[in-house]
Amino acid sequence: MKIINTFRNLGLHNRLAIFSLSLIVIQTMGLGFVASYYLHSSLEQQIGMRAMSVAKSLVNSPIIRQGLLTKNNRVIQEYIEVIRLNTKARFIVIGDTNGIRYSHPDPEKIGQKMVGGDNDGALLQGQSYTSIALGTLGKSLRAKSPIYSKQGDIIGVISVGYLEQDIQDIIAKFKITFHLILGMILLTGILVTVYIAKRYRDDIFGLEPEEIAQIFTERDAVLTSILEALIVVNEHGMVTSVNRIALELLGNLSREAVVGHDIELLLPAYPLLLIDDDQQLYRDIEIELNNQAMILTKTPLLIKHKNKGVVLTFRLKDDIVTLSKKLSQVQQFSTMLQVQTHEYSNKLNTIGGLIQIGSLDEALELIFSENSGYQQLIELLIDVVDDPVIAGFILGKYNVAKEQNITFEIDKESSLKAIPEHIVPEKLVTILGNILENAFDASLKHNKKKAIVKFHMTDIGHDLIFEVEDNGCGISRELEMEMFSLGKTTKQSMGHGIGMYLVKTCLDQLKGSISITTAKSGGTIVTVYIPKCKLSSKDL
Repeated sequence: MKIINTFRNLGLHNRLAIFSLSLIVIQTMGLGFVASYYLHSSLEQQIGMRAMSVAKSLVNSPIIRQGLLTKNNRVIQEYIEVIRLNTKARFIVIGDTNGIRYSHPDPEKIGQKMVGGDNDGALLQGQSYTSIALGTLGKSLRAKSPIYSKQGDIIGVISVGYLEQDIQDIIAKFKITFHLILGMILLTGILVTVYIAKRYRDDIFGLEPEEIAQIFTERDAVLTSILEALIVVNEHGMVTSVNRIALELLGNLSREAVVGHDIELLLPAYPLLLIDDDQQLYRDIEIELNNQAMILTKTPLLIKHKNKGVVLTFRLKDDIVTLSKKLSQVQQFSTMLQVQTHEYSNKLNTIGGLIQIGSLDEALELIFSENSGYQQLIELLIDVVDDPVIAGFILGKYNVAKEQNITFEIDKESSLKAIPEHIVPEKLVTILGNILENAFDASLKHNKKKAIVKFHMTDIGHDLIFEVEDNGCGISRELEMEMFSLGKTTKQSMGHGIGMYLVKTCLDQLKGSISITTAKSGGTIVTVYIPKCKLSSKDL
């Protein structure tokens, strides 16, 4: 019992190694035993057949027949010895019907009675056969055949033999080579088994079967408990795992209809996101699936620092619309308050300094100008923008621009009163936010000029039109062709390359379009067109 418990505690890979090694040893030993037995039997059979062939070839020899009839052993001995040396037989003995030798390798044994007791079958029954018996030279394998006269009477027996020791010497030579081969096979098997056991241990991270079963059970429980849809895709683009929420969002499909199938069949509109083999993490990518807006996150699946697929999680955007609105407003107000706090702190310090040096008129002028400019912006937004989310967004961008020393000019002729219900304000925030951020960055890079960004919006006509102009260095033709691709960016810091991809995604969902032209200042003009009427695929 103690041995069994110790064996169980060795670990799965060690137990498999021991089982494999034991099997290899047993198979090798069994193969060696069978091969040795077969070699011995086959060699005896071949030598026996060889001895019988020699015996059969001599029974009709006139010299032997005449020598037996005339009892002339000298003639027979001389004749047989020549043949024995040529055939390499250990002995060839000719005997008469009484078993008296007429030839023998040892001439002194001639005239004596043959030993072994195995002549009766040939002398009495006229049979030819092989036997193993102990003779004067030792234990030997011998072929016996009767010698007939011309009248057909048995007049003697011929015995052609090879010593058993000679056979064992031949087998021993074969065994040395054979055992060497078996030893190499055994050693190779041991090395391969040890390597496979180690590789197996590394591949399963040293886990035992009970631990693997527990992890598998926990995995199913985790997949079931996750409230987000989850799909695991391998490096070949095939779905390997999916949870219940994902099956529901994919259209109440069965697990068999998803697992083992190409992910591009399920998400055909987003191949670049799924087949990209880099190790970059993408979060909160907006996609459309089954006519529903989804928020998708792509996480690379890394095993030993190698990309083995991706994990996709997504959820309905409608489930978080309310929370997104509140969070968006809070973030905008927080940014605005942060910027305003910093800005007004600087202004208060300036006003305090002017008062201390007695420049009261300048202090009052600064107070009135600051209050007037900001108040005019608020009045403009109240007058031209009805949606509070869009108004708060523009106000926040104004304060960000002011903090970065960028002149953010909002066209006073702008109008954004009629936003259709199907156009979600958050999508407009995504589109305009990324375009304005790029415009701010482009204008700041042009250090020789004052950074200026102009913004115009209108709802006159059949489209909502937004125009953003910066006085940066413009956009190259190559970048203009690739800027909407996922991961394409000119910025060196991490976390970029998603903004314009999101802009294009949102515009595709709203059936909108975007154009990029060069401004007179050398900067860039980005114009966005969004139809006010909800278009179907037939209208496109």
